Amino acid sequence: MVLQTRNRSFLQAFLLLLLCTSTSHGTEQEAGSLLRWKSTLLLANGGDEPSSPLLSWLATKRTCSWRSIMCDATGRVAELSLPSAGLHGTLSALGLAAFSALTKLDLRNNICGSIPANISSLTYLDLSQNSLSGELPDTLPSTSQRMRYLNLSANGLNKLTGVIPPDLFMNWPEITSFYAQNNSLAGSIPPEISNVSKLQTLFLHRNNLYGKITVEIGRVASLWRFMLSCNSFTGPIPHSVGNLTSLVLLGIFCNNLIGKIPLEIANLTALESLDLDTNQLEGEVPQALSALQSLEFLDISNNKFSDVIPYLNTRKLLAISLANNSFTGVFPIVLCQQSCLQILDLSNNKLYGKLPRCLRNMQDLLFIDLSSNAFSGNVQMSKNFNLSLESVHLANNGLNGGFAHVLKRCRRLLILDLGENKFSDTIPSWIGFSNPLLRVLILRSNMLHGSIPWQLSQLSFLQLLDLSGNSFIGIDLSSNYLSGDIPPEFTKFVGLRFLNLSRNHLSGGIPKDIGNLVILETLDLSLNELYGSIPSGISELMSLNLLNLSNNHLSGGAGARVAPPLASSLLVDPSIYSNNFGLCGFPLDIACSDGSNSTAALFGHSHAQEIEALIWYYSVLAGLTFGFSLWSGPLLLFKSWRVAMFSCVDHIQDRAAKWIFAI
Repeated sequence: MVLQTRNRSFLQAFLLLLLCTSTSHGTEQEAGSLLRWKSTLLLANGGDEPSSPLLSWLATKRTCSWRSIMCDATGRVAELSLPSAGLHGTLSALGLAAFSALTKLDLRNNICGSIPANISSLTYLDLSQNSLSGELPDTLPSTSQRMRYLNLSANGLNKLTGVIPPDLFMNWPEITSFYAQNNSLAGSIPPEISNVSKLQTLFLHRNNLYGKITVEIGRVASLWRFMLSCNSFTGPIPHSVGNLTSLVLLGIFCNNLIGKIPLEIANLTALESLDLDTNQLEGEVPQALSALQSLEFLDISNNKFSDVIPYLNTRKLLAISLANNSFTGVFPIVLCQQSCLQILDLSNNKLYGKLPRCLRNMQDLLFIDLSSNAFSGNVQMSKNFNLSLESVHLANNGLNGGFAHVLKRCRRLLILDLGENKFSDTIPSWIGFSNPLLRVLILRSNMLHGSIPWQLSQLSFLQLLDLSGNSFIGIDLSSNYLSGDIPPEFTKFVGLRFLNLSRNHLSGGIPKDIGNLVILETLDLSLNELYGSIPSGISELMSLNLLNLSNNHLSGGAGARVAPPLASSLLVDPSIYSNNFGLCGFPLDIACSDGSNSTAALFGHSHAQEIEALIWYYSVLAGLTFGFSLWSGPLLLFKSWRVAMFSCVDHIQDRAAKWIFAI
C-alpha cells in the first residue's frame, strides 16, 4: 500500500515536471518567434517612440510582461493586440504555428503581405485597414473552425482579391461577424451561407461581387446587420429577405437591382436603417413600409419609383431621401408629422403645389432639399419656423414673391440656394448680419432687383456667391477685406449701373470683358492691388461718368482714351489714374517709352490723334471764352448799353408779375 502511494506521488511529480518543462519550452519558443518577427519589422520613427509597445519586448523579460501580450493560466500567449502600432512588415515571419494557445490576433492598420494559412487556434482575427493582397487562402476555412470574428476590411491600395470560399461558411458554424468590405473580392455570395446560423454581421460592401443575391440569405435568421452596397448585384431583391426579422441595418445601395420592393419587407419590424438608393428599382413604393415603425433612416433615391410618396407610420425618422425618382403629387402633409426629422431630400421629382405651412412643425430639421420640382407660390413660413436650419435648397421651382424674411432668424444657416425661381424682391441687407455662418448663397436666375447690399461683404465665411441672371443695378462692396481676383462673373450683370469695389485687397487684372456693362455709370476700383494693363473695354462704357482706378499697380497706357466726342473732364482727370506707377501717356505727364503699351497703341489711336484731341479740348475752351467776351465786353465799356439792358430786364419782370397775379 505504501509502495502504491509512493508510485502515485512519483507519477504525479513526473507529469508535473513534464508539463512545466513543456510549458517552459513552449513559452521560450513563443518568445523567440516574437523577437524574430520584431527584428523584421520597420517601426515608425525607428521604434523609439515612448508609446511604442515593442520597446518592452526584451529577451530579459518574461513574455507575459510584454505590452500588447495577454497570456493564459499556463503562461502561453493567448492574445496579441497591436492595432495602429506603426508597424511595417508581414505576418510571414511571425510563425503562428508556434502559438498553440493564441485565440485573438489584432494587427489592424499595420502590415502588408498575404493572409497566413496556419491560424487554427484563432477565434478572433482582425487584419483590417492594412495593405494585404492576394486571394483568401483556400485553407482558411479548414484551419480555424472555431472562428467567431473575422475582419479583413479596407485593405489599402493592394486589396484582397478572389472569391469567397464556399467552405468558409461550411466550416465556421460559430462565426458571428464577417467584415470584408472595401476590397476587390469577386464572384457571388455562396448559397452555403445558410449554414452559419449564428451570423449577426455580414459586411461585403464596396467589392466586385456580382450575380443575384442568393435566396439562401433568408435562412440566416440571426442576421441583424447586412451590407452589400456598391457591388454589381443584379436581379430583384429576394422575397426571402422578409425572413430576416432580426435585421436592424439593410444596405443594398449602388447596385443594379431591378423590380419592386418586396411586400415581405413589412416583416422587418426591427429595421432602423433601409438604404436602397442608386439601383433600378421601379413602380410604386409599397405601403408595407408603414409597418416599419422602428425606421430611423430611409434612402430610396436614384431609382425609378413613381406615383405618390407612401405613408410612413413611424415617428422616429431622422433622415429621408426620395430624390431623383418620379414621385408626383403635392408635398405630403404626413412628412410634417416627423417631428424628429433632421434631413429631408425630395429633390428631382415631379411634386407640385404650394409648400405647406406645416413645415414649421419640423423643429429639428437641419437639411431640406426640394429643388428641381414644380412647387409654386410664396414660401409661407411662420415666425415659429425651425431656426436650426443649416442647409436650404429650393432651386429650380416656380416659387415667387418676396424674400423669406423668416430666414433672418436662422443664424446657423450655412447654405441657401434659391436659384432659378421667380423671386422678385431685393436682397435684404440683414442677410449680412443675421446669417453670419453662410458659406454658399445662390440666388441666380430670379427677378431680384435693386442694388446688391454691401452687407454681403460681412459674410466672412462665404465661399460661393452666385447672383447672375437677375436685374441688379449696383454693387457696393467697398471698404472690406476682399482679396483675390475680381470675379469675371461680374461682367455678366449687364444691367449694372454702379460697381464699387474700392478699398479692398483685390489683385489680378481688371476683367477684360468689362465692356459688357454697357449702361455702367460708376466704376470705382481704387485702393486695391490690381495690376496689368487697363483693358480696351473701358472705352465701350458709353454711359460712364465716374471712373476711379487710382492707387493700384496698373501699367501701360493711361485711361483717357475714349473717342473725343465721348470725352469729358471726368475721364481726362489725371487723378483717376494717380499712384499707378506703371501707367504713362495722356492725361498723365509721363510719356510712354518706345515699345511699351502706350495709350495710342492700346486704343488704336496714333500719337498725332492724341495731340489732335488736346487741340480739340483747348479749342472748345477758347471758343467759349471768346463768345462770352463778345457778349459781356460792351456792357463793361459802355454805360448806355448797361442802362438799356437793365431797363429791358425790369420790363420783362413787370409783365411776368402781372401774368402770375392774373392767374
